[in-house]
Amino acid sequence: MTDCTMCRRRLLVTGQPVTEQQANDILIRTASLWLLHTTDRDPTGIVGQILGIEPGNYADWAPDSVRAAVDRLRCLDLQWLHTSRIASSWASGPQGWCDWSGTIRSSNLAIAKRPDVEAITEEWQQIAEAFPYLDLTAQLVADETPGELAAEWRVRDGRAEYTPDPDPAELVTEPCEVHPLDHFDRFLPYGELGVSVTRLRAAVAQVLRADHDQITTGSNR
Repeated sequence: MTDCTMCRRRLLVTGQPVTEQQANDILIRTASLWLLHTTDRDPTGIVGQILGIEPGNYADWAPDSVRAAVDRLRCLDLQWLHTSRIASSWASGPQGWCDWSGTIRSSNLAIAKRPDVEAITEEWQQIAEAFPYLDLTAQLVADETPGELAAEWRVRDGRAEYTPDPDPAELVTEPCEVHPLDHFDRFLPYGELGVSVTRLRAAVAQVLRADHDQITTGSNR
């Protein structure tokens, strides 16, 4: 197994599918609200309106409003493992280890240089505790030596366990490259959105409703 901190890694994930309601919860609360801008002002404005984020002074969102939305939606504090299924201006389009259908899978997510094993383990633990129904295996492989396994985690029953010496022959899925032309539709109007406006409104309402239920009933859903 190679040193996880030496170079950029690609995240591989496979797992048991979740329901669409569970996907709503995951994809709202694992989103980085600071990174949801698109190159088109109209969809960016719609996303901000649905999330309850106010525009700032310089064609950006007001930082205090973003922080308030993070708290209101109970978004997790994720640097490495956040999802970008709501909207993304990246060449490969909206992406993440969960999608809106409930599929748990990734074969091409790039993790920036020098990811720290302990930090990634802590983030998987956050995710495991927030969504205890998740049952997945995640691996990091090296970009420079495709298919070389760098690290592995098992997430289930509300716990994340790091495997220090995974079997290098057992990749959970084959890494694949994504060419921008594979997502040509993202260049169309509203193409940088990864979800319909109707579904996004319903997902946000569901998360806010669940938060209200927790406050009023003391449940841990």
